[in-house]
Amino acid sequence: MKRLLQILIIASIVLICGEVNAKNYPKPIQKRIDKAIKNAFDAEGVKFVDLPEVSYDFASFPGIEKVSISKLMNEGKAIGLAGFASSKGKNDLFDYLVLFEESMTIKKVVILVYRSSYGGEIMAKYWLKQFEGKYNGEQLEFNKDIDSISGATISAPAITTGIKSLSLLMVHLKEEGKI
Repeated sequence: MKRLLQILIIASIVLICGEVNAKNYPKPIQKRIDKAIKNAFDAEGVKFVDLPEVSYDFASFPGIEKVSISKLMNEGKAIGLAGFASSKGKNDLFDYLVLFEESMTIKKVVILVYRSSYGGEIMAKYWLKQFEGKYNGEQLEFNKDIDSISGATISAPAITTGIKSLSLLMVHLKEEGKI
């Protein structure tokens, strides 16, 4: 119950603040972002350099909305990229962060804001680990490469589709020289 209340408070803050990017998440979410970066890249004090808003063909990259990309800089060197995106569960959008190595291989996935009362099981770290090491949307088929999880019948395939699309988009943007 306490966890649900925390999630509702954070979701309310995000809804009140409107659009968010790497620089203006509420403090509890920013702590989660910082911890994910430290664990993934073994680096502290990482700076976000927000890249220009990406435009993409929604049909080619289904399942993602509100995409924001930041280059991660540590001691003057690029160490990776952060892709912030939203996907739609049954009724509500949920926000997540996908950390990418420079090669565009997925390093880590973190759910930042989950607004629905059902499907929150996708926030489990052990389940999200399945996405690590994937590249260019490969091996990201739900119920084949990515296991289902009880209680997240809609959210689990939604985030799988979203992460696959975000991975494909990141590789596409890199190949075009946009990131």
